[in-house]
Amino acid sequence: MPDHDEHHARNDAVGLEVWHGGERGQTLYAAIFAALSGRIALIDRGCRLLAANPAFLAAIGREQDESIGQSFMTLCGASTLTTLVYRHLGTCLDQGRSIVTDWLETTDSGVRHEHEVRLLPCRDLQGEITGIVIEMCDVTAMREAERRMLQSAAVYAATSEGVLITDSEGIVVAVNAAFTQITGYAESEILGQKPTLLNAQWHSRVFFINLWRRLLRQGSWQGEIWNRRKNGEIYRQRLTIRRVLDPRGRLINFVGLFAERTASPGTPRLAEHLIHYDALTKLPNRLLLESRLDHAIELGRRKESPLALFIADLDHFSHINASLGYQIGDDLLRAIGLKLREAIRPSDTLARLHADQFALLFEEVDDLDEIVFIANRLKTLMSAPIWIRGHQLHVSLSIGIAVSTELREDRRALMANAESALRQVKRQGRNGFQILSSAPDQVAREHRRLLDRLRAALGTSEFQLHYRPGMDMATETLDSVAVSIHWEPPELGMISQERLLPLAEESGLILELGDWILTGACRQLQDWIDRGLSIKRLVVEISEAQLTRGDLARTVAQRLEDYPAAATRLDLEFSERLLVKHREQIAEVFQGLNELGVGICLGEVGIGWTAPALLQRLPIRALKIHSNFIEALPDAHHELAVVEALIAMAQALGLEIRADGVRTKEQQYQLLSIGCLKAQGDLFGEPLRAAQFESRMTPQTSWAAKQTPLGN
Repeated sequence: MPDHDEHHARNDAVGLEVWHGGERGQTLYAAIFAALSGRIALIDRGCRLLAANPAFLAAIGREQDESIGQSFMTLCGASTLTTLVYRHLGTCLDQGRSIVTDWLETTDSGVRHEHEVRLLPCRDLQGEITGIVIEMCDVTAMREAERRMLQSAAVYAATSEGVLITDSEGIVVAVNAAFTQITGYAESEILGQKPTLLNAQWHSRVFFINLWRRLLRQGSWQGEIWNRRKNGEIYRQRLTIRRVLDPRGRLINFVGLFAERTASPGTPRLAEHLIHYDALTKLPNRLLLESRLDHAIELGRRKESPLALFIADLDHFSHINASLGYQIGDDLLRAIGLKLREAIRPSDTLARLHADQFALLFEEVDDLDEIVFIANRLKTLMSAPIWIRGHQLHVSLSIGIAVSTELREDRRALMANAESALRQVKRQGRNGFQILSSAPDQVAREHRRLLDRLRAALGTSEFQLHYRPGMDMATETLDSVAVSIHWEPPELGMISQERLLPLAEESGLILELGDWILTGACRQLQDWIDRGLSIKRLVVEISEAQLTRGDLARTVAQRLEDYPAAATRLDLEFSERLLVKHREQIAEVFQGLNELGVGICLGEVGIGWTAPALLQRLPIRALKIHSNFIEALPDAHHELAVVEALIAMAQALGLEIRADGVRTKEQQYQLLSIGCLKAQGDLFGEPLRAAQFESRMTPQTSWAAKQTPLGN
């Protein structure tokens, strides 16, 4: 129960307690009312002014004594404010509802002010609505700040440059959409972290000390920096960092604005970059290494300065792939690339040759002691465990080293020496290094012996055809089978097709070896068809020599006479570069093969660019996207754009499109989402011998029912 001196009544319309008291309380209330900077007035149900604070009276240019009891229309005239109040009288007085709206006031001098106007029903002690409280607040500055904030937010969200904001302690508090697109990190993954999460470990500690020293002294830093995406890819960016101070000069934020450096006078075009750099690690590939090695040898001759070539294999890397999956293996290869990069000078070359094999080129080495020191440093570097996705991995290196000792040495001799030294390390138990510095004549003799060994092995059981499944990813069924050849001499171990074919080309055996592959593939296809195994297409790769130096159409016709069932299920694959290099000759060959009913597939598509009009004129059945593009997915935006363009072109021309090199489910799902249904790669299985391949198949059974993916 309220007492007689003071009592409270609830104003339900506005959710506030309006306090009524005795003389002391009313005096206090009047003082507060008068001190408010906003304009406040109270009108009764007849729209007559009952009370107003000094701010309201000053705005209408009236004194209190002459204003109380006057109508609102008389005091304010036929203004927009009067119209606003009268328009909402019924809502406030009869329905008991509050009104919040905006009013734009223009002064006699033309200055515009924005006000937020509140009309609040006022109730007596019995709850009856007796009038309206009018409250006006000048919000001009606040609304202008809001507009600027909205404009800044729109620019912040829409800019193609990445934006990262940290607090004064360097903790990330905000990023924009472009940040996620460039780095691969979602906002939820980076908030609360420090930007060191993006560090590629390619800059020295002194670099960052100087960066922060300049930033704190001058308020900003601008320059180029190497950072790392979430997928491990290293990329160069143009970065600007600014500090933000509050009005009192206290540090409150750092703002970083960055853009990926993809197009500058010193940046190679995308196609050239893809030709010379490994898609997975972004390191130079074999082609670029060989070019730099040639240049280094020539420079070494002029300066009479030796150089050293290291070829390093990761020991037992296949066990990691088999037990933990290809994603862990890929991340490990990226991490190894970063660690090796730390151990060498900026002028040295680090390249990824293939799979788990790296090469390091050191120019102007002083002596053998320096080479031994470098090799031991690499061993020490790799002795520390590497953490990959929660797995602690221990990795060692087997290193073969070749040193240039003669002015007559060439690239081939150095590569052969390093590979020979590497084989010695592996035979001795791995996790070590061996240095070879033989004369060119000895290297040449060893190389000739290898070629002679190849000639003697042709037609023996040392050569094996292997078969790799190609999948229809939408139905997860076997769609095609790709043929490859492997050589396994007892004293050398398995030699893959990538290394074997250049040897066969050099030895003059490439035509004979190509015919052996084609004959064996047709024979195997005929056998599978006769036994009811469901093989839709068998794909055989054709070399440049088979295209240019032999009568390919006639050779294929002869094989199909022996194995007629193979004709309608045989695809011959030609590299896209052959189409560019031998355009006239290849058109004639394609026409002859087409008349035999053989399908034609264009492989390694994307590295060059063949005009769609040319593809339309030739009897090509399918395009196979180069594995460099696929291996970079799903996070590489440039490669994805090329893949999407190739798929769109194939669809427009009515050609089948296949992807080569699919290793993960993420790549499979992304390819499916953009229209590529056919693929091959480690996700669907490694190359197998015929008997092993057959064990995965039965008539009328899908490959997916038998296949256990090697990827995730």
